[in-house]
Amino acid sequence: MRRGLPLAFPGMKIGLFGGSFDPAHEGHAHVAETALKRLGLDAVWWLVSPQNPLKPRSSPFEQRLASARAQARGARMVVTDFEKRLGCAFTYQTLRKLRRLYRGVDFVLVMGADNLLNFRKWRNWREVARTIPVAIVSRPGTGASARFRAPRTWQFLAARYHPQASSALRTRKAPVAKPRRK
Repeated sequence: MRRGLPLAFPGMKIGLFGGSFDPAHEGHAHVAETALKRLGLDAVWWLVSPQNPLKPRSSPFEQRLASARAQARGARMVVTDFEKRLGCAFTYQTLRKLRRLYRGVDFVLVMGADNLLNFRKWRNWREVARTIPVAIVSRPGTGASARFRAPRTWQFLAARYHPQASSALRTRKAPVAKPRRK
């Protein structure tokens, strides 16, 4: 195991929750908590991306990492710089490296339903869809129509909607909601 990477052991079930987190907010925490509880995960790893290739330039990485840490709740929420540390620019690269480093660990890709709109724009999206089960948590503005043609290994988790979105926070330049106490 490489130094500074999260611990996981064979037989564990880990949710991978990637994103820009620019900034991280309570909606992100809601998605991660929903997946953690409903899927019986041992942990959810927040994978802060160095730069989302589908988005304009993000805020500084350290700032986004800190905002994710402020929103992640409890010991089973682990915020990591894995993608930056190992030079992963795309999800398929991250999955390849994780599977090599953590043999015997079951990973589940966790995402808000709003990410389905761009999923087919992801580099090697077919590989991602074949490689790992995906859990999609409902988000405002996305409904059952986003489910069409989803692979059988994908699971949709209907949950209360959390209205907060990073794009709205950046547009308003409003402060990010303070994290709830752990």
